[in-house]
Amino acid sequence: MNTSQARIPTLRVRALPSSTNAYGQVQAGWLMGQIDMAGSMVAERLSKGPVTTVAVNAFQFAAPIQVGDTVSLYVDTLRVGQKSLTFKICVLAERLQGEEVLVTEVIVTFVAIDSNGKSRLLSKAD
Repeated sequence: MNTSQARIPTLRVRALPSSTNAYGQVQAGWLMGQIDMAGSMVAERLSKGPVTTVAVNAFQFAAPIQVGDTVSLYVDTLRVGQKSLTFKICVLAERLQGEEVLVTEVIVTFVAIDSNGKSRLLSKAD
């Protein structure tokens, strides 16, 4: 799979030893943080303000992330509602040898919030 040549990722990050558990494997929690970061960057831009994550579907790993991999996250908009945005986020890992593998795909929903943390209507496009 060579998706990276056809698209520009929303976020690219290197998996470092600090991302691993005691057994040297990259932790799912680290990846969830990257997924949340990539999705919120797009959601904040589209909603023109702060957002919060309200739902993440169960995700399964098709392949592990290894220390040294470059992890690319691609965000596709599935739905824009009055207050929420739903994205499909595809995660690929590029191995040091250049091979690219699908790690996981997840559906994530964000809600636009105001300064009090309450949901708000999405800002209209200019």
